[in-house]
Amino acid sequence: MSNFIKGLAFGAAVGGASGLLFAPRSGKETQQMVGTYIDDVTDATKEFNESLQNFQQAVRETQKTVQATAPIVSTSIKKSVEAFKFQAEPRVARINEQVEQLQNHIATLPVQSNEKNKK
Repeated sequence: MSNFIKGLAFGAAVGGASGLLFAPRSGKETQQMVGTYIDDVTDATKEFNESLQNFQQAVRETQKTVQATAPIVSTSIKKSVEAFKFQAEPRVARINEQVEQLQNHIATLPVQSNEKNKK
């Protein structure tokens, strides 16, 4: 970030010097223009720094919020998964029993010969 500000100041200095050397206006007009330009650059730099500070503060607040809520959300999700398992385990056991009964029933069915099926 400091490189940006250094570059901004260097650009302002070079621009100001170029303006003074190549300006088609009188010295007083050029001074006023340079003064206005420097004021504008200074104001823009201050606004940029304020915006950057606000952004940094927002990031810090967001980090604090995430750090505070992450354990709560994690605990809530774990409890929900445990509750689902608790509810699903008896159902899964019943389904497995029914599958076993169906397999036993299928195993006891008589096998028909292929010759009867062809007729």
